[in-house]
Amino acid sequence: MEVVMKRRLVWLCLVSMIACNSPTGPLGVSAAHPSLQLQNSSATPIYYFAVERESAALIDWAVCTDAPACATVPAHGRTVVPYDQIVGYAPGERQAIVYWWHLEPLGAGQFRADSIRVVVVGL
Repeated sequence: MEVVMKRRLVWLCLVSMIACNSPTGPLGVSAAHPSLQLQNSSATPIYYFAVERESAALIDWAVCTDAPACATVPAHGRTVVPYDQIVGYAPGERQAIVYWWHLEPLGAGQFRADSIRVVVVGL
């Protein structure tokens, strides 16, 4: 029973984040089977994590803050993410969630994420 309640709480938080997502922003996401196209219109890199929508409530992930190791869309650049690189994706899935953020330097080579934004995209 406790697992069900935790999943519902995670789902509620996820839905709240999606509802508050602004459609305007520097990351454009579109699907062109068999990949997602991520376009960054800002002057700074955007870091991201892509997950199949139903899998999002079941996984435990942390925001990547190790800039060289994180998935990124370069400043004023474009990144292609094949569907098979979307966490939890299987043929026939219909939606993905792309979480994205900027990294702010803390000094001594350390970074922190600013705020996490969400884009839901149909596949």
